[in-house]
Amino acid sequence: DIEKALEECEGIMDIYDHDAYSLQLVNTYGMDWSLICVGTMASTYLFRGQFTAAQRSVDFLTKQMQVIDEFASSTKVMSRGTVSSYYLRLFDLSRAHDISSGIATTQYGYFFKEHGTLQERLAEKELALQNSEAFADSDGGFDLLSILSSDNIYEVQQKRSMLRQSAETLCDRGVEAIQAAICQAEVRNLESSPASAEVVGKQLQFCQAGLIYLNQTLSQNDANNHERRKNYLLCLHQKAHLLFWHQKILQRLRDDFVDAPVNDLLELEGKEMDQLRQCWIECDELSKKYDYVYMQLLVGKSFINLKIDEAVGEELITSALEKLTQSDRTVAEELLTRIDT
Repeated sequence: DIEKALEECEGIMDIYDHDAYSLQLVNTYGMDWSLICVGTMASTYLFRGQFTAAQRSVDFLTKQMQVIDEFASSTKVMSRGTVSSYYLRLFDLSRAHDISSGIATTQYGYFFKEHGTLQERLAEKELALQNSEAFADSDGGFDLLSILSSDNIYEVQQKRSMLRQSAETLCDRGVEAIQAAICQAEVRNLESSPASAEVVGKQLQFCQAGLIYLNQTLSQNDANNHERRKNYLLCLHQKAHLLFWHQKILQRLRDDFVDAPVNDLLELEGKEMDQLRQCWIECDELSKKYDYVYMQLLVGKSFINLKIDEAVGEELITSALEKLTQSDRTVAEELLTRIDT
């Protein structure tokens, strides 16, 4: 019951007292789970288009991060990743970058560190792209292209680590979704390099790797349950974008580098647009069913920005905006001006 969960979250913020409860919660449960829940609910508010409530939750969480004991548990550093992801969702890339900066250099290990480190690197790359600053560190040492030579191309790993399962429940994007997002950032970054068969071939590899990561999470038996639906919807949206790039890159190889070898590893050539539309149709249907207005805005804007079907995009956006309160609508309209991908 999402409504009940949100109500309980509001109650937590009303009665929470860091000095009275935080260390007690850490000693009993290992983390200050009340703050973790506030972060999860902020994401839920965002997806429902309740932007004012989402920001109130994030402001509360940010205030608590100023006083929470960083070394008592991993609550603070995990919350930094959560807040960074929230600002990425709002395309406020400077804030997303600033709040996540330093996660990778945290001096102690913790359960969510891989997730937080990926989140930090993604925020860095997205901000660089927004500022038209090319980055030369490839995938940042994550060896993301190694998946192209693994069994994951053809097999879905249903028995994944607890980290991957937990991240998709507590955060709006899991590990594979962030890995795919970094792959997409690499594709966009390579657009600024002088065109060559090698560069375009590398773009294709990152595109294929991103699609494989997304397939791993989208194909989980419980991928679309109520706890992981936000991750599922974002993965569908990311998949649509990577399919768009896949078609564009293959066409460029065929047209501009006729002698270059083309490895259609996933056998997608000619199928991209149909699969892209299927992703967005499913995304739209689920968004309407569960009142995830944010996703309708995101899909609508993508239809327009990628020039897939601008009339459909405008219709989706108009329908979504009509569901919002005036204060939330103002935030949504500002958000739409920042979505450029």
